[in-house]
This record gives sequence, structure tokens and C-alpha cells, in this order.
Amino acid sequence: MNKGLRWYYVTRGLLMLAWVCLMLLLQARREIIVLGVLLMIPLYAWLPRSGHYVIQEGKPFAPLQRDERERAISLRAGAYAFVALVVLLAATVLTAVFRDQKALSVDWISTVLAVGMMVWFGASFWLHRSM
Repeated sequence: MNKGLRWYYVTRGLLMLAWVCLMLLLQARREIIVLGVLLMIPLYAWLPRSGHYVIQEGKPFAPLQRDERERAISLRAGAYAFVALVVLLAATVLTAVFRDQKALSVDWISTVLAVGMMVWFGASFWLHRSM
């Protein structure tokens, strides 16, 4: 294990422990807690090796820092996702107005948010390949 990342893994372990305690306090199902931990472990192991971050060994508790390229990619992908969200939300509201609906369903809003997230991930993936 890289000595510069030792404290990174310790702090991420403490974050997972805090998340588990919070989920237990909120009386979440055990399967959800186990699934969350099983998703966090590979994520925290992959992030230092992903190439998205620069490792700064002088900061033991937060060694992963984004460089200028990553910041530019995140900013541009966020802008694309924001535009997609605004357009889709406006279309959803206009559709509801033309149908004389008094409220928007949670399903429509959830779909709009999911599409916005997919736009962000897709734009981020595309920008990482092209920039």
C-alpha cells in the first residue's frame, strides 16, 4: 500500500463506519446497509487509481485533488447536465399545463433527474475521451 494513501483508506473506513451507524439509526434494512458498504469499498479503492485525481502526499486526510483538466471537464459536464435538466423540466411543466394537471408526479420528476444524471455521466465520459 502506498504510504501516502494510508490515511486516505483510514478516513474512508471511518466514513463508511459513520454511514453504517447513520443507517442503523435510521432503521434501514440490513440488505441496504450491506449493499452500500459493498459499493463503497471498490469505489474508494478505485478512486486513487482512476486517473481523475492527483495524489498529494502532503495532505494525509485528503490526498486526492483534482487537476485543472478534471475541473474543466466537471464544469463542462455539469453545464451540459444543467441545460438538459432545465429543458426537460420546462417540457414537463408545459406538458402538465396543457393537460390541466394540478401537480407533477414524482415519477416524472425522478425521470427528469435520472436523465440529468445520465447526461452528466455521459458528458463526463465523452469529455474524458476527447480532451
